[in-house]
Amino acid sequence: MRATELTKLAEGREAELYAWEDGQVLRLMRNPDALSWLEQQAAALEAARAAGVRVPAVYGLTTVMDRPGMIMERISGQDLLTVLGGKPWLIFRVAAITGKTHARLHQVAAPPGVGSLKERLARQISSGAVPQELVPFALGALGPLPDGDRLCHGDFHPGNIMLQDGAPVVIDWSNVASGDPTADYARCQLMWHTGSLPPGTSIALRVMSSFGRSVLTWGYNRSYARISKPDPDLVRSWMVPVAAARLAEGIETERDDLLRFLRRSASPA
Repeated sequence: MRATELTKLAEGREAELYAWEDGQVLRLMRNPDALSWLEQQAAALEAARAAGVRVPAVYGLTTVMDRPGMIMERISGQDLLTVLGGKPWLIFRVAAITGKTHARLHQVAAPPGVGSLKERLARQISSGAVPQELVPFALGALGPLPDGDRLCHGDFHPGNIMLQDGAPVVIDWSNVASGDPTADYARCQLMWHTGSLPPGTSIALRVMSSFGRSVLTWGYNRSYARISKPDPDLVRSWMVPVAAARLAEGIETERDDLLRFLRRSASPA
């Protein structure tokens, strides 16, 4: 089968999404050597699903045009960011769902074979995206932090939570890893403050962006804390390596804010 024989639904930097049969989709990787990475994602999805976290079901792996792909359940509905853009008065509900779902996910043990979050962060920090003078500082901050063994989504935000029949479904597991859930939580804190809104975000959501971030942060933290209470000192410790690794994602609208934070953190008090 050729990819051109399929109907493309969406695409990203790492993969393309195509319609498949019987309410399924094919997530086709661009990298022909990504099979082992897909196997890790499939294992993570199964672990989350077995623990009661709603995620797309995985029906198997396949190859199309020498590229590995994952056949998955097709989730219908809207992501929470889209819901919020059309109905901004639901911001408290969106924040509560996001925090509760994330905390529940962090109770799930990562299955064997899922890559280490700390190792990924170290690779990103050393990738050349971080100014050379800040690399030793960021790696030094990362070193003593706990490894952890929980399922960490790696890109958790309202845009990666779909509502299907009123229930939240966590999607886009491209960055899943095994690690300390506090690191995943710290990444959320960073994104609430510096994250850029994706293309296509509604005008209403952009207008309320500053106020909305504050409300989302408060509501997310409150909801998360009802299930799990992160150590504030550990959250602060994770912020430096997480911010440095975020630079490797190449989001230019965030780069100045991230660099200011890192340089301020590296400066002697």
